[in-house]
Amino acid sequence: MAIARFQIYRSADDAVTWRFLSANNRSLGQAADRFVDADACSRALLELRTRLTEMSATTARETPSQLWSWRVRLAGTDLAVSSRKYHRRVQAQYACRSFLGLVANSTVADLPRVVHF
Repeated sequence: MAIARFQIYRSADDAVTWRFLSANNRSLGQAADRFVDADACSRALLELRTRLTEMSATTARETPSQLWSWRVRLAGTDLAVSSRKYHRRVQAQYACRSFLGLVANSTVADLPRVVHF
């Protein structure tokens, strides 16, 4: 049975980042920043997973597109952002709640390997 999971990957500009995929491989959220290596990225994933209860979530409307997105913050720093934009604020809020719930129930014992794109 497929489950939601993290994926660490190296981008075209050689930075390392992560994204969180649903059971059907749809990207639900991603790192707000890029990392110098897979170890730093893994540490950020562990912090995200272990400190979820301390984080705040916010939605914002972007201009000029007028689409909504969400962000998850800890101590004034963005840790995760939505992977897509939404036409309605309620959709962005629901997607953020879904992301947080799935991350809370995910396991990070076996951190993913780096995937090259």
